[in-house]
Amino acid sequence: MASPSHAGEGPVVGRFDGGVVTQAELAEESARLPSPLREQFERPAGQREFVRSMIDKRLLAQEARVRGLHQKPEIHKQVQALEERLVIQELLAAEEKAAGTPGEQALREYYQQHRDELSQPERLRLARVQVVVPPGATATQRAQVKQKAERLAQRLKSGEALEKVAADGDGRSGELGWVARGDLSDRELESAAFGLKKVGDTSAVVAEAKGYSVVRLLERRDARVPAFEEVRAEVEGRALPQWKRKVLEGLLARLRETGSVSIDMPGTP
Repeated sequence: MASPSHAGEGPVVGRFDGGVVTQAELAEESARLPSPLREQFERPAGQREFVRSMIDKRLLAQEARVRGLHQKPEIHKQVQALEERLVIQELLAAEEKAAGTPGEQALREYYQQHRDELSQPERLRLARVQVVVPPGATATQRAQVKQKAERLAQRLKSGEALEKVAADGDGRSGELGWVARGDLSDRELESAAFGLKKVGDTSAVVAEAKGYSVVRLLERRDARVPAFEEVRAEVEGRALPQWKRKVLEGLLARLRETGSVSIDMPGTP
């Protein structure tokens, strides 16, 4: 059970000569921990250990002050630098909140300016029938595997069901899903796939590192630029950093105008 409340900050969970640790402080400190550690310190034994570590840290800081180490110039510099970073973060957060988020017009302008980046490449939905060459196979065995792959390819081209033919292939046979150029690790297989013209077309046998494959084109999506409405969320996510940059630049422009700024360094020769 926690000790009585202290100075209106919640129950006291630890004491030392010079101060206390409250339940609220414990919760605040433990919330900063990474998730796995936080779960560890949620248990009673873990909480006791964490309170002890908080007290140890305060005892060390207290001893450092007793020795006057907090008055060292380099400490003051680091404290000032940290304070400067924190107050700048708060200032920018306040400016961004006041500015709001990019409006519809700003998002549409970003979309028009970045259409090329938002374009979607040509994609194919493919199925593959594969026959694997065993490790250390002889030339004769490789030739036999290739012949099997050619027979499977012929069965596909003659109209036999893909599922039935794939079942006679090896473990990696079946649908590959949607792929774009660069998604397939084997360039010969990719070249064969993107050489297929019509849905239902089947490639010739392709030699791969692990064996031989045949691919069939199940569906094609041509390269396109999606409509603004389709990618609005993506556009907003992409535009936000640029919007924040504009907020910062606007704030700096105002401050420079009223701040009597001068730079005494010579210009670039």
